[in-house]
Amino acid sequence: MNAPRVLLLSNGAGEDAIAREVACRTKGLDLEALPLVGQGVAYEGVARRVGPRRSMPSGGLIPEALGNLLRDLAGGLAGLVLRQVAWLRSQRRNYRLFVAVGDLWPVVVAGLGGARPLVFIGTAKSDHHHPYSALEALVLRLFTVLALVRDEPTAHSLRGRRVRAAWVGNAMMDGLEVTGAELGVAPEEVCLAFLPGSREGTYAALPRMLEAYTVLAGQMDSAPRALVGLAPSVDLERLGGGCPGWTMVTTGRERGAVAELRGPAPPVMLVQKAFPDVLRRSTVAFGLAGTAHEQAAGLGLPVVAFEPGGESRLGWYRGRQKGLLGEALRVVEDDPVEVAAELRRLLEDPAERARRGQVGRERLGPPGGGRAMADILERLARGEVLQAGDLGPPG
Repeated sequence: MNAPRVLLLSNGAGEDAIAREVACRTKGLDLEALPLVGQGVAYEGVARRVGPRRSMPSGGLIPEALGNLLRDLAGGLAGLVLRQVAWLRSQRRNYRLFVAVGDLWPVVVAGLGGARPLVFIGTAKSDHHHPYSALEALVLRLFTVLALVRDEPTAHSLRGRRVRAAWVGNAMMDGLEVTGAELGVAPEEVCLAFLPGSREGTYAALPRMLEAYTVLAGQMDSAPRALVGLAPSVDLERLGGGCPGWTMVTTGRERGAVAELRGPAPPVMLVQKAFPDVLRRSTVAFGLAGTAHEQAAGLGLPVVAFEPGGESRLGWYRGRQKGLLGEALRVVEDDPVEVAAELRRLLEDPAERARRGQVGRERLGPPGGGRAMADILERLARGEVLQAGDLGPPG
């Protein structure tokens, strides 16, 4: 008998990575993926990439600002969406199950494309902050057979609005085991995880982060070493060339510390294909990331981000993340001196690090969600009918 064919849809690098964590734990399924934003590099080796795809300027962060939508429209977003919907309509009978990962956008695209039955793995919203609206609940009720959301309060709320929803764990906390890659730092050195993000904004974020790091290094007798966790899709030459005052030197490695930046502070290690090692080796996380911030918080690292106005004027994206992570995340003014002060305070205060780290662990939950979700997808793809007892939280 042929393995049931399943199509994964996701809308961003972080969402692709979460879908991969679920997909790589499935057994007996024929997996394909339609990344709605970008090229879906995370799916390599796990699911064949199919359908129309194209990298968009926003990297999937359309709700964050009107300018992102305008840039994406200029970059061909409307035509891409129409092609994706048309492709789904032409292929929908070839799949036993569809899985939408991320926010509601993959659900909408799948719904318009007639993709049924559809499971939603919701990563973006929570009753802790920005709960699903009445309209979003209606979309989930109309298009999905099951919504697997990021915590039990959210699942309970959706069930109250007649959406079949469950919390079986958080897949983004899976796959964070140390790989053993060489990071280029000594065992006794304290490390700071740099998380500049995985989208186009990475190239602008890292130079700003290096400014704060330079200030921090100048204030401390023994400054921490910076480990920059980079997505595999990041262009190292472009990244290194966009950091004024720093010179990039490659190490010859294919994973781990693939290069280092040398400049006015201790050398900064650029790390690829070893993201779990960066988090497990670090004491504090710092950056402008999405999923990576949440994974760091879930492992007990306090996270520092920066925005104009700090927490008094949070934008859509960082405001959502602040609500999800609570005190595990501190957003400070976009100023190198203020960022350095917050990093130094955390580095020198173990009790505060522990307090905020515990908040992160509680908000994200334990690992194991990926395996639970994989089991659910396997059973649905085989045509099984799931009972309430099959949709419990991780043990």
